[in-house]
Amino acid sequence: MEALLAERGSTKMEPVFRAKSRPQALLPYALAAVFALWSLRGASNVNIADTDAARHFMNGAFLHDLIAGGRVLHPIQFGKEYYGHLPALSMPYHPPLFPAIEALFFLVFGVKLLAARVAVALAVGVSVVLFYRLLRATHGSDLLAACVTISLFSLWISQLVATSVMLEYPSLAFTLAALYCLRDFESGYPLRRALMFAVLAAAAVWTKQFAVFLGAVPLAYALFQRRWGVLFGKAMWISSALFGCAVIALMSLSAPFHGAGVSQVPAESHAITAMLKLNLDYYGPTIVTYMIGLPGVFTICAAASLVWLVYKGAWRRLHLGLYVAWAVLPMPILLLVYYDDRYFFILFPGLITIGFVLLSRAGILVFGEQRAWLAPVAFASAWLIAGLSFQPEFLRGPAEAAALVVRADPARVLYAGDADGNFVAAVRMLEPKLETSVIPGDKLPPETFHAAAFESFCHRYGVGWVVLENSSGQEVGAAENEWAGLVTSPTPSMKLERSIPLDSSRARWRGTVEVYRFVSAAAKPEGGLELHSNEIGGQVEAEP
Repeated sequence: MEALLAERGSTKMEPVFRAKSRPQALLPYALAAVFALWSLRGASNVNIADTDAARHFMNGAFLHDLIAGGRVLHPIQFGKEYYGHLPALSMPYHPPLFPAIEALFFLVFGVKLLAARVAVALAVGVSVVLFYRLLRATHGSDLLAACVTISLFSLWISQLVATSVMLEYPSLAFTLAALYCLRDFESGYPLRRALMFAVLAAAAVWTKQFAVFLGAVPLAYALFQRRWGVLFGKAMWISSALFGCAVIALMSLSAPFHGAGVSQVPAESHAITAMLKLNLDYYGPTIVTYMIGLPGVFTICAAASLVWLVYKGAWRRLHLGLYVAWAVLPMPILLLVYYDDRYFFILFPGLITIGFVLLSRAGILVFGEQRAWLAPVAFASAWLIAGLSFQPEFLRGPAEAAALVVRADPARVLYAGDADGNFVAAVRMLEPKLETSVIPGDKLPPETFHAAAFESFCHRYGVGWVVLENSSGQEVGAAENEWAGLVTSPTPSMKLERSIPLDSSRARWRGTVEVYRFVSAAAKPEGGLELHSNEIGGQVEAEP
């Protein structure tokens, strides 16, 4: 302890603790392989369990089809045509970089869920290696790096986004690559390193907008370290300007589409106040719930460690400036966009690192270096066991309905239900010729589903198939009731082909998917059917 306290004034990086034997250099790559392969569970099926994941998949499919169809010079026109045909896109509401990466995988492996999942798994593996190396560089301990890495990537929320087509890991990979440029920030911030940070941080934002907090990390880090020369140096401001230009360029993509994506953050003061209240009302109880069990014990131990370190005066050289910035700076973003449990993921790398550093440092003071590893290893082991027991989300029903429809002649399909995007994604995987088009029921006026109006609508617009979700799940929304009458009393032209079980890990999808053939569709469908798109803030004409 005396030696530790004597080093408090040193400007060099201090190891938090070291294991007796140094782990092999291949350890981060072994961990990367384990977590990447573990993330591929269930990747061979066609069903996509999350509605956002279905749209992330379709964004990549759209770019693939844009390239394969030779329409690269006319992306907006092609996008409107594509949305009118397969309405499950979310660009530019979601940034285009990951879809571009997906498109490359699709060009090689085909437009399949497995290809998209492999792209995410690759991001998981890269993130493991970069996070481990960042921890090793900032705190000098392989054992600490291993414990924090294992814990982070074993969390249920980490497993959730790793086993689906989500943007969290692709964005995290670029985020970690950017932060790795700051690994020895205390020694200076050369221009070359600063420019590299700006490019990688911009790539993270172009993958998921929430990574915009990265622009403030070097500034906050310099303030924490009181590095005034770095703060006001040219490298800092050139890098910040470059990053700002990249963010503005991303925002400009939304300009033709009424600011879609950028509009996630409200502009008016009353809207900001309402959003803050809504999110605080949600996140407060949610955090309390999540603190039950292992996370709560870990938090209490970390807090007690901090108190002990402050009492002993050994808290000044913890080298946590980078991780504190990482844990704090994204919080305003989370409070200003519509809440989702998944958004907590952006905070956890910084928070977990802080907790483990506090535990390990306090352990040295209390138990000495020989036994200081016990608590961190115990927590890492517990989280690993919990992570291994995580079951990926699943959905059964929409893809089976898509297979039934696609096997028939090319037709226009009306799908009414929350999983319309999941159905569209399955249609695209099963039907590469793009001859089947889909009308989502939630884009139609409620009165469309009155029996007589529905019969007329399907006839006029050439609807050959009608697929209705009949769900009894706890999260069923009011909109689903609009077509409930058609399930109990189909129109004369609706001939039931098959009732497919609807089952999911989510309560909202429990029941059946009713697949009807509509036998009196017009031979020459009318044009002019317009579908509203929240993603582009306007109307798109569906293809006949």
